Amino acid sequence: MLDAMRKRLTLTHAIREAVDTYPDGICFASVDGRPILANRTINDLCSRLTRRTITNAERAWRDWKALKLTDTSEGLQTGFSTVNPNTAQERFLCRLADGTVWQFQRQNLNIRTVPVVQYEATDITELYKYRNRLRENVAQAEKLHERQRDLLRNIVQNNLDKEILEAKIRIHDDFGRLLLMSRSALNEEADSMKAGALFEAWANVINDMENASSHRASSRNTPEKELVQVAGMIGCRVFFNGRQPSERKPLLLLYAAVREALTNAVRHAGADCLTIDIRDEGDRYHAEIRNNGQKNSAPIREGGGLGNLRRRFEQEGARLQIDSSNGVTLILTIPKE
Repeated sequence: MLDAMRKRLTLTHAIREAVDTYPDGICFASVDGRPILANRTINDLCSRLTRRTITNAERAWRDWKALKLTDTSEGLQTGFSTVNPNTAQERFLCRLADGTVWQFQRQNLNIRTVPVVQYEATDITELYKYRNRLRENVAQAEKLHERQRDLLRNIVQNNLDKEILEAKIRIHDDFGRLLLMSRSALNEEADSMKAGALFEAWANVINDMENASSHRASSRNTPEKELVQVAGMIGCRVFFNGRQPSERKPLLLLYAAVREALTNAVRHAGADCLTIDIRDEGDRYHAEIRNNGQKNSAPIREGGGLGNLRRRFEQEGARLQIDSSNGVTLILTIPKE
């Protein structure tokens, strides 16, 4: 009997020693808050926060909660979880006078059908610092991205302004030339042919001024016309199915992919027809570029052309896929501006 009691005391002492040496704070208590077992760490934390040790776990929990941090809504597991009412968990953070940050957690347990409440405290000072540093980096990155977006918008606007300036310069030059021609015609007796050419030149300049807005709108079709002309020169036809992007950046990405597909189709597959199917999917464009060239079962190697095209797509947040199961098909996913 005496040996059994000694063994039981030894086991109890070993359990208490293990709990006391546990690096985190831990406390087991009954539902009404009566402590069953509490280690040195959690008692020390309670003393440093409230200037008293744990005499009632529920009261200590309320005292800790009154001192919790309020800037922990992002990045850390805080708040109340009700996945299972029997094992509900509640977490919050507290900062001690020495600057360390601890996470306090309460969890309901059932040990041999006996309800027990477990209180735990964990030092998360480094994690808290990393979280704050990460949040600052994310904020700085967002500011940088916003500046980049402003820069891109300014580049687009500058290009439009450049086109307008070029149109103004052209009209100004035409006016100057026509004024000199008109003065020369008035000083000299011009024949009817010269007078007719002069009137036609004036009509053209006036027509350019009146149709300046339509000229700017039609200039968007210039890349497509140039593309079709280049394709015709190398013996390939180009067909667009579906509405092309109205935004400048997606349109330029589409044409860049079509030019690369055209070059590869004629050079490597001997194609004479290129088909581009375009679909508007709300916040993005989906396009597939196919050719009628020879089917090649060899894997596609991305050289300078395709490699540069893929990098350009990735920089713009777009996606480029190559399907070689039935010929070579470029599959494009281009976000709208």
